[in-house]
Amino acid sequence: MKTIFIARHASTKPPLKNQHDSERPLTVKGHDEAQWLGQFISNQSLPSLILTSSATRARQTSGLIRDILSSELSIDVHPELYLASPLQVLKNLKSLPTTLETLVLIGHNPGLSQFLHDISGPRSQEAAMNRIYGGLPPAGLAIVECQVDNWSEISKESTKLLNIIHPGE
Repeated sequence: MKTIFIARHASTKPPLKNQHDSERPLTVKGHDEAQWLGQFISNQSLPSLILTSSATRARQTSGLIRDILSSELSIDVHPELYLASPLQVLKNLKSLPTTLETLVLIGHNPGLSQFLHDISGPRSQEAAMNRIYGGLPPAGLAIVECQVDNWSEISKESTKLLNIIHPGE
């Protein structure tokens, strides 16, 4: 069995003049949200990896989560996860090593919310499925369980959405 904590990056500052969207940093509220994510995840499980978009806000969210979980936890930055489509998210997951059991994935909407909608199988929790339609808010977290031995086997039939949690809940 594999477990994925899927989180949207925490709250960010609006873009400055001539600033690329990918360079927007977290706000003070975003720092608090990312720390909340780290604390929440630490009460559930200890992941082996954080997989993140290359955007500043995603990397900052990942770093703050790692600070709470373990300073030795690896963060893998994947530029293709910046504003990734659901298909790209799935492609990244399917390429993970079999030995990895639990991970945190930090990315962006609308791709993450659509990915959750597309991948959540028939055994998913109804309340969690109902929350997908509103999309993940900044620092929103989904917990997904995959009944597979190899990441390459992930499919809608093998995946169960357990919960969606919003910051501070």
